[in-house]
Amino acid sequence: MRNLLLLLILLAGGFVLTAMYIAPGQPELRGWYESHACEHLDRISPKICEPIRAARGGERI
Repeated sequence: MRNLLLLLILLAGGFVLTAMYIAPGQPELRGWYESHACEHLDRISPKICEPIRAARGGERI
């Protein structure tokens, strides 16, 4: 039971860290986080998706 709880905590932490550090540099991943995950992550803290929004704002099409 303790191992399962630790696994869930690590997965959640990895999900948040991916949103903050990896997704802003990857357009496809950034789009997925914006459309699916940021809505829920903003409930925890708006700072989690801030790098994704900043990367979108600086993007040139």
